[in-house]
Amino acid sequence: MIKMNKLFLAAAVAFGCVNAYSAKIDSSVATVNGRPVLASEYDNYLQGVIAEYQAAAPQILQQPHAKDILGSEVLKELISKELLYQAAEEEKVQVKDSEVDAGINEIKTRFIVDELTGKEDPKGADKRFNEALKKQGMTLKRYKEKIKKDVAVRKLMETKLKENVTPVEEADAKALYANVEAVMKNNTKKIKALEKEDPMKLKEAQLIAAKLKQLTAEQVRIGHIFLAAPKDMSAEDVKKKEELANQIKKEIDNGLDFSSAVRKYTEEKNALASGGDMILIKGVAPKEIDAQAFTLAVGKVSKPIKSEVGFHIIKVKEKRAEKSISYEDISRDLAQYLAQQRVQLAMAQYIEQLYNKADVKITLTFESDEQPAESAAEAKTDAKKTDTAATDTKKK
Repeated sequence: MIKMNKLFLAAAVAFGCVNAYSAKIDSSVATVNGRPVLASEYDNYLQGVIAEYQAAAPQILQQPHAKDILGSEVLKELISKELLYQAAEEEKVQVKDSEVDAGINEIKTRFIVDELTGKEDPKGADKRFNEALKKQGMTLKRYKEKIKKDVAVRKLMETKLKENVTPVEEADAKALYANVEAVMKNNTKKIKALEKEDPMKLKEAQLIAAKLKQLTAEQVRIGHIFLAAPKDMSAEDVKKKEELANQIKKEIDNGLDFSSAVRKYTEEKNALASGGDMILIKGVAPKEIDAQAFTLAVGKVSKPIKSEVGFHIIKVKEKRAEKSISYEDISRDLAQYLAQQRVQLAMAQYIEQLYNKADVKITLTFESDEQPAESAAEAKTDAKKTDTAATDTKKK
């Protein structure tokens, strides 16, 4: 199944029962040792996840059965939460009222900004918080019960992780760096040895090396004006777009401020908030744009550039040379990465143990469950690839 971006999951959990989606269904989608996982909670959680994807990676939702696949992951997440809470009960984990109040107050801080005005309004935070609960069809008492469960699970996991997670030593971080360095320097001998010893470690090193190459590569910050001219556009309309691009360049040459030109002409509306600014990594952008961006001097504006999707006018605002990176530069990041991997593995193993001992019955069905096994596997593989690509794009 599609491995959901953890950022999206975290956001959905944080707002779990305080969002703009109302829920009226009180049936269950699963039971865990006889306790129901409510359809209302599932629907709210899923809608929150879908909203996140619509905002940040809408192409994922266009994949076959994407919502079913996301729904399946959400259901697994909710079952895991219920398993953990029941384990916390068995362990007799105690939660103080003050801890619940602290959790509620932390959530309320997210309502300080009035979404209608975009301004901070601390006095109105309580009102907006209560309105969100009302839209959710949830009482404050019920919401406090949810927070109490969340705190109990957190305290349980803190204990379990202390028992089962081995602290990261410097030698561990250095060993990982050696593998990453071998990949970045294309040390064929060491790469082959690592592949033979542990293919998963090689894959891990390759993923980290790819990200480091992006972070250390030659970069340029540009301003960007875009006029769409897709392949299916008529030749006459493409000609008009080209003429408009030339006109814009002429206006800029005659003194029109580039940022003003962006606001006036660009058809990339999502870029307006940044004034059309973007960071390009050498070799990643379309070759027509890449060639201009990395050869123009800082402060210069390009002639209209034709690509497969339209016309572009760019202004080079800042350049950054390729950087080298040492162990000392990233030692802390590598240690944190290893610690996170160990925590995730320990959590997954603990949840699996709970699941194997539990009586879990799932009553929810998905359309994708009815398609042939091969077709379903292909859809999930495609969605996972798209999810990974969208995540990487967002991090850039």
